[in-house]
Amino acid sequence: MKKLAHEEIIEQMKARIVSGEWKPGERLPTMQQLAEEFKLSRTAVREALRILENQRIVSIEHGRGVFVSNNPDLLEDPTGNMRLLEFGSLLQLLEARLVVEPEMAAFCAQRVSTAQTKRIRELAERMEEEMRQGSDHFTTDVQFHQAIAEGANNPLLAEMLTVLADLSARGRRETDKLPHMQTKAASYHRLIAIAIEERQADQARSLMRSHIQDMINAVNGRGDLQ
Repeated sequence: MKKLAHEEIIEQMKARIVSGEWKPGERLPTMQQLAEEFKLSRTAVREALRILENQRIVSIEHGRGVFVSNNPDLLEDPTGNMRLLEFGSLLQLLEARLVVEPEMAAFCAQRVSTAQTKRIRELAERMEEEMRQGSDHFTTDVQFHQAIAEGANNPLLAEMLTVLADLSARGRRETDKLPHMQTKAASYHRLIAIAIEERQADQARSLMRSHIQDMINAVNGRGDLQ
């Protein structure tokens, strides 16, 4: 299955760090230089760097640049102990999301800024448009859930969600192939965005729970996805 642009960048950057080409504490090329080197967009590079920073593999210092982490354990195994979860089933990952994301959506509805509600709504609408055009909407899907995590104003929860999203990337594409799943996901996203915009915490929690439970039910009916 073809990797998304930012996934290709993450893979190549991790390989250079592990091989020692980029050493601990070393300043990396600029975002523009990385985009030119990988022959991919700045947007893809920015998303890759955000994920690598959340995984504590790089450090982004505004005004100074991007630096390789000084943590030797992360350099030996960039995904840390969470790597073990790669062997878990999609069902287990969805269950983990079911524990985390409904409350995250409720916190978001209570704490989100006006600018953040606008971005969440825009991402929901963008995903619908990408589906109508038949284009790849996976990145927008991930960004929607991440925007909710950021709106919850809890960095630890946001980092947990990033790890889960990275681990379940392939499985999320597989669930998209299930009957009517794309249409239902787009509807849930739109309704969740409205609930957050209206500061309806209970409704946002309930909708997010139903959204993830719907995917769990679909996977339970298709054991081959595990």
